[in-house]
Amino acid sequence: MAATGLSNPILIIILVILISIITAAVLRKISKITLVLLIILVIGTALRLRWIDQPYVDTFSWRQSSVAMIAENYFKTNPNILYPEVNWSGPGPNYQGREFQTVSYLATIIYRVLDQRDWIGRSVAIVFGVWGIFALYKLVALAWDKKVAPLSAAFMAILPASVFIERSFLPDPAMVALMTTSLWLFVRYLKSDRLLFLILAGLTGALGALTKLPGLIIGLPALYALVVLLPKKPNPGQRLLIISLTGLLMLVPVILYYLWARRLALLYPPHHFAGSGNWIWDVSSSELLGQFYFLKTLFRISANWLWTVPVMVLTLIGFGSLIFSWWANYRRDKPKLNYELPLIFPWWLIAAAIYYAIGAKELVKNPWNFHIVTPAIAALSALAIAIVLRVVHRRKWTPATAAITMGLLILLWGVGFNQNLKRLYKSRANDDYLLGLRLRELSEPGDMVVTINDVLGEPTAIFYSQRRGWIYPPARSGDWTDLLNNENEAIQEMARLRSEGADWIGIDAERKEQFWEEYPELAAHIESASTMVEEHDDYVIFRFNAGID
Repeated sequence: MAATGLSNPILIIILVILISIITAAVLRKISKITLVLLIILVIGTALRLRWIDQPYVDTFSWRQSSVAMIAENYFKTNPNILYPEVNWSGPGPNYQGREFQTVSYLATIIYRVLDQRDWIGRSVAIVFGVWGIFALYKLVALAWDKKVAPLSAAFMAILPASVFIERSFLPDPAMVALMTTSLWLFVRYLKSDRLLFLILAGLTGALGALTKLPGLIIGLPALYALVVLLPKKPNPGQRLLIISLTGLLMLVPVILYYLWARRLALLYPPHHFAGSGNWIWDVSSSELLGQFYFLKTLFRISANWLWTVPVMVLTLIGFGSLIFSWWANYRRDKPKLNYELPLIFPWWLIAAAIYYAIGAKELVKNPWNFHIVTPAIAALSALAIAIVLRVVHRRKWTPATAAITMGLLILLWGVGFNQNLKRLYKSRANDDYLLGLRLRELSEPGDMVVTINDVLGEPTAIFYSQRRGWIYPPARSGDWTDLLNNENEAIQEMARLRSEGADWIGIDAERKEQFWEEYPELAAHIESASTMVEEHDDYVIFRFNAGID
């Protein structure tokens, strides 16, 4: 089903919640700060619910389709969470070495009640995303102060990266929310000495790192918090031992799981281990230098997709002010900002920079991985605005200050955030979606399909066909375009897929035009080995002839 936007019932529910919150505030049942936080959470939820029923055809379509396949296979084939499986590498089993499937498995549980629907996967991501907004609020309130915390939450609620990624069927919303929660609870433990908070920090941290390994970068800001706060406590050596043991226990399941994931990748086709091949040790120095460490691509993604230029400037202002404050305090001058953990978010960005240094190609190829940086960017941007407003209003938060703050956020949304989101929502894989639906109608359960998509390697058509099959060129050929450099090998590969049981071949219309022009022998082979069943403006479908030539 195509996206139809927010349905009227959802709008009514949101309106009822808002009215209830405001009514409670009027009756003085909740504090002003709680009222502000609740409104931010409702707005954040509403933004993420936009087009919740959109199929997985947007900018991150291929990754979402793969996650959706894994959830589908848990639902229909093998419910064991340790065996994530896709449909795009033959009859199977096609288990993959992937991150622990927190998001896809939760979606599967809901499938068993409501049946399989695209909006369920998005909803799981939204729940984690909204929780992440709350967790960031709590972390900022503990590390800095309660006045900057709501503004940080507001940025997290409306940044394009947050809104779009946290309504996408990806592991990243869960990873970011869990790791932010873990850091919040760890700081809470350091300030309160309550062992329960340390245990909860370890559990959420372990699940967050299992959900996706990049979450481990919060270890650097956690270490900073430890160095600052632990010496202020009695018996710091004993506490350090307890913290160290908790950290080791947290890492054990993470290490064991990813060793298991590596084993799956080695044993089963398509022998895929998530994230492999794009790290600094996999990329030639000539490519890194030739691409200037992918910095141009990084800026384009940051400015046009994830955060916008104004937010990047605000982040630099917030970062610089904290460094200046720390330096002034170090020299025993009067600091400009008197926070208990002033550098916790700068250290978060430094950890992200280290991550980029070793995984630049992986990050720019799969930009949802940058989302682990978004909480720090939200907090530092909020701090920059807070500094300006405090100077203007002599450090007092007045109704005028609140109005100016709201105006700035609305301006940022109007001039940048919404434009970025429009780019991200664009249906880049809609032709593949339509092709998949038509293949489902024409084929029978058990049929095998081959798809040649507008973006080579895109599995969206196979997912929506609800059949198993192959993307072409197939995954085992390495880079998607390598096979096409040798037309004879490309023909042999197509013949092999047919011999392994392929029944149908669906081709994006524009890709067909290119193939027929650039690979005439491959096109002739397809035409001789199959019969055209349907030609559409968006796709062409062939059925392989019976028998093997």
